[in-house]
Amino acid sequence: MKKPLFVIAEIFLSAVFVAAAAATAAVAVDIKTDMFKIDKLDPLKISSLLTHDNESENQKNKKELSEIILAESKQVSDTKENLQKMAEIKSKEFLKEPENIDRQPKDLEEFMTAYEYDFEENLTGNKLILVEADNFSNTSKAKLYCYEKAKNGYWWNVVGEGETVTDEVYIGENGSSYEATADSKKTPAGMWELGEGFYIGEKPVTSYPMFEITENTYWVTDTQSQFFNQRVEGIEEKDWTKAEHMIASEKSYQYGLVINYNMYEPDIEKPAGLFMHCGNTPTEGCIAVPESVMKSILEWLDSDSNPVIWVTV
Repeated sequence: MKKPLFVIAEIFLSAVFVAAAAATAAVAVDIKTDMFKIDKLDPLKISSLLTHDNESENQKNKKELSEIILAESKQVSDTKENLQKMAEIKSKEFLKEPENIDRQPKDLEEFMTAYEYDFEENLTGNKLILVEADNFSNTSKAKLYCYEKAKNGYWWNVVGEGETVTDEVYIGENGSSYEATADSKKTPAGMWELGEGFYIGEKPVTSYPMFEITENTYWVTDTQSQFFNQRVEGIEEKDWTKAEHMIASEKSYQYGLVINYNMYEPDIEKPAGLFMHCGNTPTEGCIAVPESVMKSILEWLDSDSNPVIWVTV
């Protein structure tokens, strides 16, 4: 029969190895000049701490192990926080238009060629937000690029050629698709015009058309309503039984953009209420980015932008 002390040790070891597995999931990260590293828990050290026969010594060792686990967890948490801070800093580094642009950016040109798009025919606006979906390894994750049209007609990446504004983009839970339906939890793929921006509370510094979300702001999703897939202020003309009360999603809708998808002669079989907004989890079909990135994009846009968003598959 096993002694109680060894039983306790086995239980505690199980807990420690679970924590160790979580800690080792965090890897060394090197972005620009900042380095963050999470050390793995040492199983041999853990084992040595739990092989004493003395009761008081074991209590002391268990306390030390608890402190190790807490320290590792804090390192993982701190690393995530530091990475988020770096993402916020990066999102504000929108560059000024370079001089002497004489070609299209290589990365954008590759995207256009792969999807058989034409710069003149398809990119009709002055600013482009490109959402590169990953429909293979992680269907709900994507990367975000921002491009601007120069005075001479060429495009350029506003954070540096080949650079993403952020890799922390979430799309529909089931990825993106040209055949997205209302209940598919997929983000519609393709190029779409961007509509108004929106905010809750303090308005971003921008000349881009914006509306403030208030207690009276609804987005109608009732397919039988005359206001289907439209924003409505107030309920004086209410003819719907289903609508999103936007103020209720304050965290997600702190800042955002309406995507003009399925809004002209809307099809009730297709998604409604498609936005780019704040968030860090998979969506029902919208596009979610860190709040700082969303705010920076709104400040980058202006009244003459005529922006387009392009979601790939």
